[in-house]
Amino acid sequence: MKDTSSKHTIYRLIKILILTTIFNLILCYIDYITGEISIDVLYILCLCVTTWYTSTLIGILCTIEIMLAKITADYYDHIKIGTHLYGWNALNYLIIYLILSVLVGKVKNSLSK
Repeated sequence: MKDTSSKHTIYRLIKILILTTIFNLILCYIDYITGEISIDVLYILCLCVTTWYTSTLIGILCTIEIMLAKITADYYDHIKIGTHLYGWNALNYLIIYLILSVLVGKVKNSLSK
């Protein structure tokens, strides 16, 4: 009986990761279309929902996907990625998203107690 529950949990996490990846790809395309108009609110919403319904670890994986999506959209939108300022901004986004993921996970854990 215990084996079925763990398989169900693994399948659920895989489905959530696939859905998060698809949503991040859609956000990447929207980010590419909008150019330099910021859609960070949508990235943050995706991160918070994913972390809330799964765990902090999956939230951190979502953060990595978000950063890959942002960098890919900026690359194809011909934003100057090679500058030192772009690297600094990307690092700031990464840190903010990681902190947000950990905080959402902690709030969920403290509310479930």
